[in-house]
Amino acid sequence: MEIASKESLFQPGQPVSPERFKGRKQILEEILKYFPGVINGNPQHFFITGKRGMGKTSLANFVRDFAEKNYSMITAHIMNDSFHNVNELTTQIIERILNSIKSEAWSEKIFDILGDRIERFGFGGINIKFKPKDEELENIKDNFAFYLNDIVNRFEDKKGLFIVIDDINGLSETPKFANWYKSFVDTLATSVDNPRICFMLTGYPEKYNRLYEQNPSVNRIFHVHELKALSDKDIELFYEDIFSFYNISINDDALEEMILYSSGMPTMMQEIGDATFWINTDDCIDIDDAFRGIIEAGQRIGLKYLQPLLDKKIRSAEYLSLFKKIGKQLVISPDSPFTKKEFENILDESEFQVFNGFIRRAKDLGIIELAGSKKRGEYQFTNHLFPIYFFILTINERNL
Repeated sequence: MEIASKESLFQPGQPVSPERFKGRKQILEEILKYFPGVINGNPQHFFITGKRGMGKTSLANFVRDFAEKNYSMITAHIMNDSFHNVNELTTQIIERILNSIKSEAWSEKIFDILGDRIERFGFGGINIKFKPKDEELENIKDNFAFYLNDIVNRFEDKKGLFIVIDDINGLSETPKFANWYKSFVDTLATSVDNPRICFMLTGYPEKYNRLYEQNPSVNRIFHVHELKALSDKDIELFYEDIFSFYNISINDDALEEMILYSSGMPTMMQEIGDATFWINTDDCIDIDDAFRGIIEAGQRIGLKYLQPLLDKKIRSAEYLSLFKKIGKQLVISPDSPFTKKEFENILDESEFQVFNGFIRRAKDLGIIELAGSKKRGEYQFTNHLFPIYFFILTINERNL
């Protein structure tokens, strides 16, 4: 077996490292212009939204890295994959802050104040766990603005605090989080002296909408930025930047196809780039390399995102044929809505007969939804990856 001697700089399935982050210039400018105010005591709150694969976590990582390097801020990134109540969240935020400052010369002063509320574990006590007493949890939650600001004021050579709560998930499902966060924001703005604190939350559009439904006042709290498809130029620069690092050239026609099938989505861009990188053997990516990479990326996407959703019924011949035909039509603009009428001329009789049942089942599985216009009989894929994947399946079959 030959052992690979090279490493891919593409990062499929992972947040992009800040030094490889491309695009989103306008959104970044809108966010970063507030940071001079933050370190001077004007707290800010951002909400980054967008569908799966649009790079919400990567953008949050870039801003976090920028805050550390350019504004000398302490940062903490909380991946909210299991927290469903405010007590757990506030505990985790403090714990991440403590782990972020542990290498600072002045950190022991803060640890000494917390006393037996912290526990060191791992080799040499390298990790910190925050374990407040049960009776303290409610007090921390209710006075979190003061508690957090007290910690920040003990940063001896740092200018502020930047917190990311990545994917609010179940927190948006009850009024408790929305009401608590509004109270936290109001206290921070009106009752805390010089709060050098900034929060960034991320989530799908429906999660932000749900948060707004729970408490309409959140609308005035956040600077909301929706991540949409990257421009072709951004994707082109991304591919050229990474491949040039390896002295790999890309033929124009190959680059054009890779950009097309990326469809503005960072997730697809990473998958296609990584697959093509490993397929190429001569340091020049031609059209054959590009198509083979696109097909491989489509197979990966299917396994990661669609396979868990598809059951035996949705895998039936008629349903799969419908997915492929719709995917072929929407591959260039995967967020476009579609109707049954638009496909009448290309559906065979059996497909036409099962179309309504197909839509119902696809909606139940979260693959298709009513279009944003809410126009009767108009649908769209819930994720831009899905029509691309089904179209790539068609290409794959033709190449067998």
